[in-house]
Amino acid sequence: MKIPIEQVSYEKTEDSDDLKADLENISSSLKEVGLSHPIIVRPANGSYSLVSGEKRLRAAELAGWKEIEAEIREVSEIQGKIIQTHENLKRHNLPWWEEAALIQALHAFRQSEHGEGQSGRPKRDEPKKTGWGIRDTAIELGKSLGPIAEDLQLARAVQLDPSLRNIRDKKTAIRLVRIAAQRHQAEEEAGLGGGAGDFAVNQTYLGDSASILSQFPAQSIDHCITDPPWIKFFDETLTLDKRTLPVLEQVYRVLRHDGFLFMFCGFDDLSYYCGFDRRDNKTGDLIHTNGELERLGFNISKSPMIWHKLNSMSRRGVRSWEYDRNYELGIIATKGSPAMTAPTVSSAVKTFPVVPPVKLIHPNEKPVELLKDIINDLTYEGNIILDPFGGSFVTAVAAKESKRRYVICERDKKFYDAGRKRLGFKE
Repeated sequence: MKIPIEQVSYEKTEDSDDLKADLENISSSLKEVGLSHPIIVRPANGSYSLVSGEKRLRAAELAGWKEIEAEIREVSEIQGKIIQTHENLKRHNLPWWEEAALIQALHAFRQSEHGEGQSGRPKRDEPKKTGWGIRDTAIELGKSLGPIAEDLQLARAVQLDPSLRNIRDKKTAIRLVRIAAQRHQAEEEAGLGGGAGDFAVNQTYLGDSASILSQFPAQSIDHCITDPPWIKFFDETLTLDKRTLPVLEQVYRVLRHDGFLFMFCGFDDLSYYCGFDRRDNKTGDLIHTNGELERLGFNISKSPMIWHKLNSMSRRGVRSWEYDRNYELGIIATKGSPAMTAPTVSSAVKTFPVVPPVKLIHPNEKPVELLKDIINDLTYEGNIILDPFGGSFVTAVAAKESKRRYVICERDKKFYDAGRKRLGFKE
């Protein structure tokens, strides 16, 4: 039956750009083809309380409708919320954290109806506890017990740390929650920050690296070797943005004392990250302006590493009176004062061929042998090497071949999937 829209009361969801766009799209659809299925309401003091269908109701208002098709159900407030939760769970493309929150809400609603159920096996001679448990929620949703338990754990973790919502991959989020649990347990047992557990290394993580690394214990990573977005690069999707520096801030936090940070960079990045010296015009004194890495606490090498690229000469962005480029630079920074592991004097110039274009899985991919050479200069076997800008996952490949362990983060799913395939992970 149709009911007046003005007689339907509901708690309005806070507007967002995505919600406004959804309402516009639904409103246009309503004008063209009408309502596909009715909203659900329950009687409430001579009017109606909305059970399910807020977007449809608001879109109908936006379309100028005065009435809307509705299904009236005699249900309690809790039962109405359960109906709404089930409908929300049927939506397509739900973020993992929103799905987990809805499952948690459904579980809580059912427990408010039936009481809290048995959380484990009853002890001998102990009567079985009645009520609603995780197994009951799993049965209602037609899912296995394990995934439902994980969703409830994830929902609690997001409540404690909303930044987990920045992790787009559910598997990554689950691993991070486990890391956080181990971290808290270590802190309680020893009064100290725990190291990265075995499940945290030789692993890949999809999402924003700053958010991912915030779940790692301080001083849990030995070294970082990476190729972050450059200030200037021919691919605009791989240029420095507001998310880059928060990642490097987390890198400093998770690095152990006497850890190395090695970063490939362009010329513009050198002064940005390492600072620069100038003479005062009046006094002639040498004045140093700190770069971003120095502000974070890193010590910076005065000279960069130079990768001499064999069989590669680029004139991209080069003016007519400038030399062609056949090299890239690398910044060496430290947390503390470590020593290089190479037993002999190491040249700052490394000569290696570029990756052939037909073999590239990332436009800025570095050769594995170059990375292995850098790893052997700076790290020991068994060390944990972090790359928060995973790209082609070449750091992981080089670490694996050099008997080191790795932690890789990548926010682009296309590169992430290609990198995992390269490492031999089977989804």
